[in-house]
Amino acid sequence: MAAGASVTFGVGSTTGNSYRKDLRDMLVQAGHAVNFVGQHKNGNFADNEVEATSGFVMAQIAGAVRTAAPMFLPNLVLIEAGTNNCNNGGKVPDAGANVTAMVDSVFSLSPGATVVLATLLQNKIAAQDACRIDVNMQYVAMASRFEREGARFVLVDMRSPDAPTTADLNDTRHPNDRGYQKMAVVWNQGIQTALSKGLVSPPASNGIPLDNGGQSTATAAVQAAHGVMAAMAAGGGVLETPRVVLCLACILAGGIVIFGA
Repeated sequence: MAAGASVTFGVGSTTGNSYRKDLRDMLVQAGHAVNFVGQHKNGNFADNEVEATSGFVMAQIAGAVRTAAPMFLPNLVLIEAGTNNCNNGGKVPDAGANVTAMVDSVFSLSPGATVVLATLLQNKIAAQDACRIDVNMQYVAMASRFEREGARFVLVDMRSPDAPTTADLNDTRHPNDRGYQKMAVVWNQGIQTALSKGLVSPPASNGIPLDNGGQSTATAAVQAAHGVMAAMAAGGGVLETPRVVLCLACILAGGIVIFGA
């Protein structure tokens, strides 16, 4: 499940797809069946469910996640939160604490879920970017805590060499299509890290049909385990054809259900 605000929703892209379709295509090309989940839809592709609302700040994203997580039971949740908290510059001293609580709520409300959190993108306005840098430092600190605890958590760096730069922005804050493609690359790196470390569990039974008209995630996962369909390896096993359901993405029995910010 992809959770967030306007960036996750797709503002700035010509299609409204955000990074979600490019990420989905990468996962499918790698052999994963993917199904995004969320309360909203945006983009010109069929599997365009998303848990994102333009303008939402951390507290609002956290509220949406608390509603959606038990509804969809994603096993993989992508979160990009905090950009709108920095719209006036300054600092957000409780960003790390607030997002830690959001991540903990995912663990509680969707047992076995893995969270991939992104640091905040570059911004063309200096005061806003300084605020984002400070938030990112808090995210790095919280990531260290989750790592020590052995949590199903991965932090991805949206300021890495593969990530968007200010040259990849449509305005001062939202990526253009090229920027969203770069975001997809970074998200995919984080998901692959989670898979390689055995951090991704099979999706829970949520009764939601796959977007291709197939069975629910639970049924598909059971069939995958019995060889009725090619199965994807979850939790570090060797998989043949993984299944991913995105709330942003979902991996079945080995599949992934994802939702993001």
